Amino acid sequence: MLFAWLGTIILLCCECQSISKSSYDQHRPSARPDLQRYGEGRAGAVLAQASGRRSLHQNALQSEDVPKTVSSDFTHQAVLTSYLTNKELETYMQGYLRRCGHMARMFSIGQSKEGRSMWALELSNNVGAVEAKPNARFVGNMHGDEPASRQLLLGLAEWLCQHRTSDNRAARIVNDMHLYLVPSVNPDGFEHKLRHNLGDVDLNRDFPDPLLLGSTGLHPTGDEQPETLALMKWTTETRFVASASMHEGAIVANYPWDGSTSPNTTYSASPDDAAFRHLASVYANAHLDMHKSQEFPGGITNGAHWYPLSGGMQDWAYVSGQCMELTVELSQHKWPSEEQLPALFKANLPAMLAFPLAAAFSGLRGSVHGRLVTLGGNTTDFDKPLPATINVEGIDHAIQAGVLGNYYRPLAPGTYNVSAVMKGYSAMSTQVTVPSDGAGVSHDFILLCTTCQDKDGQAETKDAYIEEGSHMRTAIYAFVAVGGGGWLLCSLWLWQRARTRRLYHARRSRATSV
Repeated sequence: MLFAWLGTIILLCCECQSISKSSYDQHRPSARPDLQRYGEGRAGAVLAQASGRRSLHQNALQSEDVPKTVSSDFTHQAVLTSYLTNKELETYMQGYLRRCGHMARMFSIGQSKEGRSMWALELSNNVGAVEAKPNARFVGNMHGDEPASRQLLLGLAEWLCQHRTSDNRAARIVNDMHLYLVPSVNPDGFEHKLRHNLGDVDLNRDFPDPLLLGSTGLHPTGDEQPETLALMKWTTETRFVASASMHEGAIVANYPWDGSTSPNTTYSASPDDAAFRHLASVYANAHLDMHKSQEFPGGITNGAHWYPLSGGMQDWAYVSGQCMELTVELSQHKWPSEEQLPALFKANLPAMLAFPLAAAFSGLRGSVHGRLVTLGGNTTDFDKPLPATINVEGIDHAIQAGVLGNYYRPLAPGTYNVSAVMKGYSAMSTQVTVPSDGAGVSHDFILLCTTCQDKDGQAETKDAYIEEGSHMRTAIYAFVAVGGGGWLLCSLWLWQRARTRRLYHARRSRATSV
């Protein structure tokens, strides 16, 4: 009899371990849960076609993949002394992987009208991984005749590699976030020295416009250029906190809205106007000269107040990608001379470091997790990350937390009432104060599961059903181990325990539901 009871205890322990593992597996995120597609139908088909039916990760190169025939002529000294051709740019980026492959990944976000790859670098201490870290990006050469950003972004990559252990800004960018650099999204335009792509389309007028179409009309139609479709797909697949598209023709940081319901140069404020003004000022103030502008007070401007345009990338990215994007004008003259590149890099480097750090860390950041309640009113050790909606009172623009529960919400300094909302969970609100020193503020939301309704209208958790079923299985094990008498006592005890737990969850759910 003693051995029989010992056997029962062992079986019970095994069963509990099995329940714990199955509960974890049920809520464990998939390998790439952040890759959220537009869905099936016309829009999904268009995006699949734009990527050549290959994922970004299938096109990735890391240091071990780089051909050993990379020329030694293209070292970091060359990046700010001359404009590289498209082929030289690709070769240079492969060489960069040989030097800095421990913190870099090279991949193509798509192909141009003429079939050229739109190469990108991801910089991080854990490239290619899905992490609860913020993503930011710089996009260059959208207009083919504005090429300075091609060289400046390569210079930024080199600087980060060289200073990742000696400069706090570089260390935080590499260690605490994922920074993406795309030197040229219009390689055809650069090749032929054209503003437009080879379809004779201005790419910065080719995006669905939220002010004209509304937030529900921003999926691709199929009429967009391949470069535009590639950028749209990449933006929606990768959750960028912020982005800067780099242009030439002025020295200013431009922020949404670019579009306007008026054809005149009228200020067109987005819901996040204060946050956009703050981020634009971060870039302008860190720039050596931009903030001194006589034409643009403080070196910043609202896009429509400067000149209105429709179909711009920054307006679309803000609404459809939840990405705070600026348009940064680097030089008064298009295609500045090669001799000017070192000075342009020196002027912009502090701003290129300050902008992604401010967007990611100077506002509100944190996580959202769901939690179940145990018998007796204690919360369980099991925390489920939730892609909850983050609302800021007074700002008609919500963001969604990532599948790992992480969120990064750029905000200007000030006090805000913030809430996290997720279907099936109790909403939670808090008040936060974003300081003016750039340190930002962190807040983690814990949402209690409000469960679903059973046929009698009683609130009951799915885990209660799972646990009751597991008790029945355990009872069967007990029957085998100790015989009929032990089985009867064990079954009565387990049934009563499950019943008590179910009633508790019902009362708890009614008390916490909203």
